[in-house]
Amino acid sequence: MGADNGENRKTEPPSSSDTTSPSLIHSSAKKELIFITGNSGVGKSSLAQTLKKHVEAHSNGIFVTGKFELNGGDVPYSGIAKAFGEICEKIKDLPRQSLSKVEAAISEAMEGEVETIFRLMPELNDIVSKTTTASPSADVTDVEHGHERVKNAFRTITRALCSQFSPMVVVLDDVQWADVTSLEAIDFLISDRQNKNSFMIVLCYRSSEVDENSLLFNKIRTLEEKKAKYGFNITEVELVCCQLEDVNKILMAMMSIDDAEETQGLAAICYKRTLGNPFFLTEFMKALQEEGLVSYDLFSLKWIWDEKKIADSTMSAANVVELLQARIRKLPESVQLMLKYAACLGSSFSIATLRLIWQKHPVLSTDKSESVENMISTIVQGSFIESCGDQRYRFVHDKVQEAVLSRDEEENASFQFRIGTILYYALNDKELENTLFDIVDLINKGNRSKRLEFVTLNLRAAEKALSISAFHSASKYAVNGINLLPAAEKWTSHRTWSLRLYTIATEAELALGHFDEAETYSNEVLDRGDCDAMEKLPLKMAEARKLSNVDLKYNESINLTLKLLKELGCKLVWNRSTAKLQAIATLLRTIKMAKMAPDPARIVESLGVMTEPWRQARMRMLSRLCYACYNGDNMPVFVLGICKLVDMTLRNGVAGLSSIGFAGLGLLVVAVQQDFRTAKKFAESALFIQKECGTTCQAETIYVTHCYILPWTNPLQSLSVPIFEAYAAGMRMGDTDYAMFALLAKHVWIPYTLGEALSPILKECPKVFSHIEEVSQLHPVLVLKMYWQMMLNLTSSSSSDLHELEGEIFSSKNFDTQIAGLKASIHFVRGELLFFTDLELAAEHAIQSGDSFEKLVPAIFHIMIETFHRAVALYALARRTKKRKYKVPAKKLSKRIEKWAMEGNPNVEYYHSLLSAEKAALNKKFDEAEENYKNAILLVVQKGHMHHAGLCNERYADFLLQEKDDKVEAKHRIFEAIRFYEAWGAVGKAEKMKKLLQLYS
Repeated sequence: MGADNGENRKTEPPSSSDTTSPSLIHSSAKKELIFITGNSGVGKSSLAQTLKKHVEAHSNGIFVTGKFELNGGDVPYSGIAKAFGEICEKIKDLPRQSLSKVEAAISEAMEGEVETIFRLMPELNDIVSKTTTASPSADVTDVEHGHERVKNAFRTITRALCSQFSPMVVVLDDVQWADVTSLEAIDFLISDRQNKNSFMIVLCYRSSEVDENSLLFNKIRTLEEKKAKYGFNITEVELVCCQLEDVNKILMAMMSIDDAEETQGLAAICYKRTLGNPFFLTEFMKALQEEGLVSYDLFSLKWIWDEKKIADSTMSAANVVELLQARIRKLPESVQLMLKYAACLGSSFSIATLRLIWQKHPVLSTDKSESVENMISTIVQGSFIESCGDQRYRFVHDKVQEAVLSRDEEENASFQFRIGTILYYALNDKELENTLFDIVDLINKGNRSKRLEFVTLNLRAAEKALSISAFHSASKYAVNGINLLPAAEKWTSHRTWSLRLYTIATEAELALGHFDEAETYSNEVLDRGDCDAMEKLPLKMAEARKLSNVDLKYNESINLTLKLLKELGCKLVWNRSTAKLQAIATLLRTIKMAKMAPDPARIVESLGVMTEPWRQARMRMLSRLCYACYNGDNMPVFVLGICKLVDMTLRNGVAGLSSIGFAGLGLLVVAVQQDFRTAKKFAESALFIQKECGTTCQAETIYVTHCYILPWTNPLQSLSVPIFEAYAAGMRMGDTDYAMFALLAKHVWIPYTLGEALSPILKECPKVFSHIEEVSQLHPVLVLKMYWQMMLNLTSSSSSDLHELEGEIFSSKNFDTQIAGLKASIHFVRGELLFFTDLELAAEHAIQSGDSFEKLVPAIFHIMIETFHRAVALYALARRTKKRKYKVPAKKLSKRIEKWAMEGNPNVEYYHSLLSAEKAALNKKFDEAEENYKNAILLVVQKGHMHHAGLCNERYADFLLQEKDDKVEAKHRIFEAIRFYEAWGAVGKAEKMKKLLQLYS
């Protein structure tokens, strides 16, 4: 299994003597990811468990398991937390010297971040010294901060554990029910290139419950794509049900029979009834034995059965739950009750909890004199549960738990409510916090009387869920809390509860992209006259976000935010008529102040931390204002907003949103002053602040710095990974607007700019489209459609007007918008189509549009290629016509790109060479032109930019034909241009070049 990495294989369920496991453990790879897949009951967990003896054969190997639950999908990291909790329990049993060593390793690695993970892994409290606490700047209750901190904490603690235990194997079962944050954490752990120790993750999942639309399917595809880069192997094992021959062998082994013919008839019946499913088969045989249809004859000392009687008395066991229920009903009533207690507690449970419930749950009809230990022993003997150490037990299969709870739904709800209330009142605060979600879920399932006392419990659960970015759960608990409030007293006797619950519901639904639901909860508060400005602020900010992100009504969002700022004592714009002059003066002053700020690595230490809530509220509003202004083409207010963010930081200390101020200021320095080094310093300050002060605006900070500032000094291809981090952060934190733009940049903008093959980019477009549409982000959807249609036109061989932005995906005929980003995108894609289809039209478009693209979206990295293509088109027409109207703007653009190149921009090196060649050719300096053409071709081929490799050869061919009459070399260059254009995928362009070639043949 470990020899052929990445290979899919089908196999039958493992026997107890399976010998395939050692090859996995002794694989040469440091990190292994194993997928074990198959239908329920085929033995996935059993196969994974065969690894245990091989792992523990190593003196310092550790093997742990975690399980995701069907009803626990909204709780982040549930399965992972269980596995790591088991590690902690095992560590506690180590000798004192070893325990101290492990504790020291964890404490050192966590560097004060251990408090972050205590909420999900309370067992860590028993390992790490209580003196190890969160860093002063950490806010573990921050809505957008929590998820990132937990994920990084898991990675850090994994490194520490792997340094102490080798091999370390984590088995996660029922991963088809894992939440998105757990899947991200798994990805994060296995792709950790800093972890150089042996580490294996085994993921078991039901193939019948995973399709191409599921979270797990897409995560598996992502992992396959990155395994080579991040240095881990993937092995997939697919288990299938047993065939008739295998069933017969199992029966022979069960009954110690050597003659295959003796059990053939019984095997045929069993196979027909169970379809060869191992777990179903085992339960079926147990049922036959309990019914006396299969028995051991003490006289003949052999198993006996009546095949006809079995065939007549049994039915298909496709529903194994019914078989299990029949067996459960034969247990004593008290044991059945104990089993039901256990099922309410989840897939695993402690005997102490069962004892507590048994003592406090009043059941008149049940004799409760029998000891809990005896009843547990009976359940274990019946193969319903098994011990997992330290006085804890687990169900042998989730179908057993399902069988216990799949009776009367109303009765179950009432029963679970009683169990939940017992635990709620019996546990101390620490114990309650550790099991909060489970207890609240039990209570909510049966709280038919709507007891008011559980409002605060739901509020507590909602706040905890929000703090770890469990938005689905946060909304669920908040709404449950709201529904428990008496309508008549909601805003009188319970005002504080109501305000907090409605605010959480709004924030959670907004993060999920459920804007209609968010508006409903928000209006409940905003329509009230007795709530002050600070109380309404989070909800009004939600309204402003919806106006800009969903409705694309940027001006309305700007006006609302300016009004909110004024209510908090911040009048940003003196006078609308003089806003432009105010913006210029303020920008110059702010740049001067920011240049004197401490170096990026010392900025937080030197300026201190902003602590006042009202100032932080201003910062949040200013950040939202800047987003709306940039996309709504209101640059004066955008400038004033950015400058205010920086000014407040320099005067009042650093906040998480200070990173937006410095990133925005860097953008403006690029756009206005073209001072790329200063802009880079501001970008580094922004990234350092974001790292040190939290991840409130991580997606926005990474996106802006890596799409608007760093491309002017760093190679564009090096920015792909951090831009994907912006996407991942945005999805984790609910910042879906920047997440979707980052997704566009990663899969469309950057590959296109770098001249990667169009076909793979086009294949990504439907996936990106589906993802953006799911989170209700209209702006990036429209931008994607424009680029998608542009690339479809470029790859088309049709003779129609491909330079028109028209087609099945997008039509610009009746498209009108006042949104700056959309106007810029229309401008860009039209220019690209003209450039690769008709240089004359492209040159006219360049003259008409001028620098409008750059004015619409200042500093974005597209400006480089857009400026380059305009310059090439203008030079082409200047050389052809000798007209001044082409010469002047061509030389102006050429000087601009030359300045970028001289400043050290690595992305425009061959741009500069090609334009220098065109300029020299225009000025009749043919030797200089030829040298620059060759240099441009050499540079572009080295970079692998296929579109521009074709372009450089095309322009060199044109020079050779028009200026040197060298048809032989020109034909060679045309051949090369065709080759690169075809490799790029520009079919229409290649066909046009072939026709040109025929003219000179």
